[in-house]
Formats: sequence, structure tokens, C-alpha cells
Amino acid sequence: MSAESECRAELIASAPLLALVPAKRICVDAVPQDFARPYIAFSKQRTELANGLDNSEHARRVVLDLQVVGTSRANAIAVREQLEATLRNAGVPIEDNGSAYDPELDLEVEVITVDWWLTT
Repeated sequence: MSAESECRAELIASAPLLALVPAKRICVDAVPQDFARPYIAFSKQRTELANGLDNSEHARRVVLDLQVVGTSRANAIAVREQLEATLRNAGVPIEDNGSAYDPELDLEVEVITVDWWLTT
């Protein structure tokens, strides 16, 4: 299973998160421009291989960026906080977070960067 599939499965299994964002609004890669808010869209930033001395693959570190687009700044923050709690409960290390505003589309965005580990 891919990191993106595992991540989405973990998120849609979280009742507290689904209380804020319906499962159909938790998407990999992209959403339509007129998508109802709030929603979570995420994508892979990069993959790093962890190889042994014999060059066999032991694990993959996949860095994912998760973007929360809220109905307001307060809503985006609330969803991001629940998203962080969901990820922490799943044992997923959070690398960074930030926020942004897109004035052209009037989007309030919170961004979380996580390390998703796949072991072989």
C-alpha cells in the first residue's frame, strides 16, 4: 500500500476528524476548485530510501504535505489541530506546520508536513 493510501485510511478512520471534515472531502493530490469547505488535500513531497549495507531496502520515508482549507481561519486551525491529534495518535511524526492565505480564491490554509514510514 502507498503512503498516500495508508494516510487517507488512517484519516477516514478517525471519528473526531470526520466530525469536522467528511471522508469524501479528504483527498489525495487535488480537489475541484469549487469544492465545499472544509477539506483536506495532501500529496507526496518526496521519498527517501533507507537501505542496508547490502543495498537492500529496509524502509521508505515518505514526506507528505497535508493542506487544510477551512471555511474561515478559525475553522482551518480547528481542523488542523484535530488532524495533528489524529496523526499523533497514529504514531506519525509531524515535521512542520504553517499557514497561508490565497486572496485570489479567498482560501484560508493550514499546512502540516509529516514523515510517513513504509517498512518492507
